[in-house]
Amino acid sequence: MQSAVATDKQLRELATHGSKPFPIQFYLDDTENFPNHNVNRHWHDELEFAVIQEGKADYLIGEESVQLCQGDGIFINSKVIHGYEAGERAVVPNIVFGSELISGGNQTVYQKFVQPVLYSSISCLSLSNQIDWQSEILQSLHRIFRLLNSEEETRELDVQINLASIWRILYLHRQACMELPQNAGFQTTQARLRLMLEYIYEHYTEKIRLADIASAAKVSKSEALRCFKEGADTSPVDYLIQFRLNKARELLQTTTNTVTEIAGTVGFENVGYFGRMFKKAFGTTPQNLRKQGAETAKGFVEC
Repeated sequence: MQSAVATDKQLRELATHGSKPFPIQFYLDDTENFPNHNVNRHWHDELEFAVIQEGKADYLIGEESVQLCQGDGIFINSKVIHGYEAGERAVVPNIVFGSELISGGNQTVYQKFVQPVLYSSISCLSLSNQIDWQSEILQSLHRIFRLLNSEEETRELDVQINLASIWRILYLHRQACMELPQNAGFQTTQARLRLMLEYIYEHYTEKIRLADIASAAKVSKSEALRCFKEGADTSPVDYLIQFRLNKARELLQTTTNTVTEIAGTVGFENVGYFGRMFKKAFGTTPQNLRKQGAETAKGFVEC
């Protein structure tokens, strides 16, 4: 099973997408390879297009859930925190690429056609075969997927041509895209959220108040609550608790520290409360999780 998407303390994806000369990468996600068929929330500077090849998926963009069925697609803008979940198996081919690939280094093209979409209020756009111009984008995406898995002589040139064609369609329909429900302050919310996530990552072992988290982004407590709700569909406190529990699970599996020691290390002052929250989150007690891990390891040795 594949682990979750690797991210840093601000949920920024750590993977490099493509190469500097050709900044694009094709991925074929199969949710069978992810825990609970879920791809965890993350973000990247690059742009992303994805298509549902098999099954269904709910893309999570802030507190919004974008439901996609087989044949549908989605565009995700730069620096937007996103993830997706599927009740059953879903196969999702996707590309992640640098915006400079669209213009090919031409500053006029970049400033006139790329930036207006890149820095617009458009956080994402679902794509349907039922709408002609969106169907054109989906067809071009399938050509790009095929090209990136081929050895054709003009592969890189053809990929750029198809990307430019997609972007031309997006640019010409940008007004219609912006008329869809969008939050004009979405990018500001995302930037503030990343600062608060970084604070939690660096201080989760300490006693943290809501005011401390809000202060990291220089916002009020109510604004911090709004940012977390809009950007991650949770509250700062709930996110902090889950973050601590995830760290505790990791320590239970990789160290011999006692449950009490681990609870204190990740910021829980009361070990009883830690145990209750752990079981609620993972369906088992810390002691049982460690016991299961030990039995699995023993089985490998005996084999």
